[in-house]
Amino acid sequence: MKKKSKLRIKSMPRFISFSLMSLAILIIIGIASVTLVTHVASAINNQKEKYQASALLVDASTDETTSDQDIQTKADAEVTSDANTDEAQQTGTDDPLESIKIRLRNNDTEGLKVVFLTFDDGPSDHTGEVLDILNTYNVKATFFTIRHEGAEAEASYRRIVNEGHTLANHTSSHDYDLYSNPEAFYADVNALDQYQRQITGLTETSHIFRFPGGSINANETCVLGLVKQGWNYADWNVSSGDGGSDPPASDVVAQTIICGCHEHDVSVVLCHAESKPDTRAALSTVIETLQAEGYTFLAMENDFTYPRQLEV
Repeated sequence: MKKKSKLRIKSMPRFISFSLMSLAILIIIGIASVTLVTHVASAINNQKEKYQASALLVDASTDETTSDQDIQTKADAEVTSDANTDEAQQTGTDDPLESIKIRLRNNDTEGLKVVFLTFDDGPSDHTGEVLDILNTYNVKATFFTIRHEGAEAEASYRRIVNEGHTLANHTSSHDYDLYSNPEAFYADVNALDQYQRQITGLTETSHIFRFPGGSINANETCVLGLVKQGWNYADWNVSSGDGGSDPPASDVVAQTIICGCHEHDVSVVLCHAESKPDTRAALSTVIETLQAEGYTFLAMENDFTYPRQLEV
């Protein structure tokens, strides 16, 4: 009977054992290296984030030095820019002043802040003072003159035109009786028109008219007849209160005009500054206050729409 031999497992060669050990070590080193690199990268990122956060804090600190007024100014500029853009889109022009004029021509006046300063019954010895005040503030106005002769009056007519104001017509004689005779009334108006052209060298006057006492004192025949002859007329919706023989003091005149303008989108201000010293003294306050409040001062043009006491 044969004797069974035992199953023997031979020992693996030594070089294989060494290789496995080396591989294990390399793996351990590799893992350690990856861990180290990851840790370093994480540390770098943390430092970078801290730096960025610090930079933001510096920027914020810098921004805090900007005054509230600067912030408000920027905000107002943005609002104004948006408003001008809207206005330009509505009227088809990028010029805000021209946009206002287009709206006046179309009788689209809601929300406008426009003031027409008008001076009746001149020129006088003090017209130059009024013009000087207007020039100081770069404001254009409208002068409803009657007929005055002499070198000083003639110089005033010319200066009104040369400085960009509107020279308008208030009849030659300022005679209320003319309303009872329409033909005599038209002749009186046209006589002043010819006189103004002769003195100023204008080939065409503004053809802007104000009835003495306002259109409410005229009759419908005179009003309609004048319009048919190509005239545009303007009454007023704000009075300075200086028309009487005992006009108010300058501070009262100023507040009367300012408060009156606050009530209208388009204000036509009646005053007699060329003959009333307190009205002249009030002009600077009126202009400075309303300009600061965003009002635009304009001289009249023939194709604008104006407040009237009698519609035709």
